[in-house]
Amino acid sequence: MTAAACTKEQYELEQEFQPLFDFLAQEKKDFSKVSVYKSSIYITNNETEAEKEYSVSFEKLPNNTSGIYSITENDQKTDYPVSLDDNGELTYPDAVPEAFDTAVFNLTFEKGFFQSLPISDYLAEHPETYLKDITYDLDDKSSYFSPIKKKYNLSDNATLFLRAKQLYGNNKNLIYNIRIIMEDKKQTFDFINTVSFQN
Repeated sequence: MTAAACTKEQYELEQEFQPLFDFLAQEKKDFSKVSVYKSSIYITNNETEAEKEYSVSFEKLPNNTSGIYSITENDQKTDYPVSLDDNGELTYPDAVPEAFDTAVFNLTFEKGFFQSLPISDYLAEHPETYLKDITYDLDDKSSYFSPIKKKYNLSDNATLFLRAKQLYGNNKNLIYNIRIIMEDKKQTFDFINTVSFQN
C-alpha cells in the first residue's frame, strides 16, 4: 500500500501506534503479550433510539483465558462465560442467544493499511491525560467494511469513522483502542476494541 502524505509530527505519532497496528495485522491474534482485551459492539436504532450492546472482556490474559460475554438490551444486562481456545477463537461453555461477532473480535487490517490513509485529525499528547489519538479520513465505500455493512444491513452509503487512541503508555504497559462507527439513516454501529500490552 502507498503511504499517505503526512507531516513529521504525524509520522512520529503513528510510530507510537505501531504495536496496535501490528496486532491488528495478525489474522490469528497473538495474545501472549496481551494482559487485557475487550471488544464491544453498540447498535442504535436511529428511528426509535433503542440500543443494544454486546461485549466480550478478558481481564487476566495471557495466563487466564476465561472471560465474560455480556449482552445488554432495554437496560437489562446478561453475562455469559466465554473463553479463548488455543487458536484464539471464542468458545462458550453454555448456550448463548447469539455468538459475538468474530469479525469484530478478530478485527484485521493488512499491514500498511493505516499509513495509507490520510489523517483528518490528531492529538499528539493531551497536556493533562497524555492521551494520544489519530482520526483517519476513510472512503465510505471502502471494501474493508463491506462484509460488516452487509451483515448488519447497512446501506452502501453508510458513513464511516475510524479513530485509534493510545489511552496509556509507560515502560510496562501500553493501552490502545480502535473505534469504528458506521451510520446510515436507520442504524448506527459503534465498534470499540481495547487492548493492553505488556512490555
